[in-house]
Amino acid sequence: MVPRRALRAKAGRRGALLLLAFAPLARAAEPKLQGIGETSVGYTDNFRTTPDSPVLGGAPRSRGLFLTLSPGVLLAYETQRNLQRIGYRYEYDLFFAEPSTSRSSNQLDYQGFFELSKRTTLLLGASLSESDRYAAVAFATPGSSVVTALPAGAGAFVQGGASEAFNFDLGPGWRAWQSGNVLIETPILHTVAPQTSEVAARSGAERDFASDAAGLEARADYTVVKNAVRPDGTPAGIQPQLVAGGVALWRHDWGQYLTSSAEAGPSRVQRFNTGRGFWTPTAAALLAYATETGEAQLSYAHSISTNALLGQSTLADEVRLRGALPLTSNPVVLLAATVGYQRGRLIDENAELAAHVNVVLGDVALGWQATRSLQVALRYQHIEQMSDALAPPLPLSFVQNNVLLGAILKFPPDRDMPAPYRAPQRVDRTDEIRQGVPAANELQHETEIPSQ
Repeated sequence: MVPRRALRAKAGRRGALLLLAFAPLARAAEPKLQGIGETSVGYTDNFRTTPDSPVLGGAPRSRGLFLTLSPGVLLAYETQRNLQRIGYRYEYDLFFAEPSTSRSSNQLDYQGFFELSKRTTLLLGASLSESDRYAAVAFATPGSSVVTALPAGAGAFVQGGASEAFNFDLGPGWRAWQSGNVLIETPILHTVAPQTSEVAARSGAERDFASDAAGLEARADYTVVKNAVRPDGTPAGIQPQLVAGGVALWRHDWGQYLTSSAEAGPSRVQRFNTGRGFWTPTAAALLAYATETGEAQLSYAHSISTNALLGQSTLADEVRLRGALPLTSNPVVLLAATVGYQRGRLIDENAELAAHVNVVLGDVALGWQATRSLQVALRYQHIEQMSDALAPPLPLSFVQNNVLLGAILKFPPDRDMPAPYRAPQRVDRTDEIRQGVPAANELQHETEIPSQ
């Protein structure tokens, strides 16, 4: 018979082991709050993105110094099976030459990653932004800027969206997924502009073979634009549109850090108010490099998309190089950039190609992590929009250059916060970042350049 004292000692040792085992889980489940303060000073040669041609009207071209002030806060919650982040950011851009043209904006973002089971994951996202003036690269970091057209003139708007994505591991070598998103954009403060609503869905499956994967995906995007404008600037009323199609997918891993993907298939554009439509091929290719401390991507796409601010759909070809990579063995000096070119045609109410809209974007920043919490960055941005549209609020031709020196202070620093989730692109999924892994880089929240 075992003595009672020995049983108590054995139970105590088991309890201590259990406490040790679950201590990390308890620590991981504590929410973490981060305060963020950003400031920058810079020069711009076209604060209001005034059109190139004086015939098109608009305010005179404005050059001068500006100051950006941007406080923010981030709340992160992490457990062994989920990671959630919610952040708020306010930005005020003061243009010294004409203080009345200064811009302010608010941005609220949420991201949640959930491991529902060993074979099922769920990714949720939501965002809400408000601005009293259009911005050439609104709420964008150098490594994630989007190459897109802008409407002419000044305008205030609110934009909100939500997304979900399920991933299912069906069995050895088989995977399926389903995703959807909703986007609503509406003008505010007496701004006369289109209102855009969009619902999109994706569903697909693939089979992987060691370093390769092949699959199929079905897609559908339904958009309704109120107060739409024709390419000649006249009112077009309500414009409902459906873009549906499918693509064949292929992915391949090239070594430890490099991966590629390609897709191609047919798409149908259908305008319901006129009963007109057309078929067009869609295609995309991607070459991606990713490590725990940085990532870079070179991509090409021939696709149809809807620009919520313009209230216009575009058939466009786009080439983009983007990324954020450390320049030293320890990630103290970092280079983040987006360089891209988009060549597109607006699609009118009769489902015919109309005005040309081309966009060139160069957005480069060199950052230095001076301390654990303080980062200093020098940034240059070039935006050039070339269009044969002749009437606002359609996109008109303009050029803008910005240079600024900025600093960002985070407490606690990024390395003490749960890293944001990064979805895998590799077939072997080794580039996925979940909880407990260092952030890909600390320039992802770098100071933005005010645009107009």
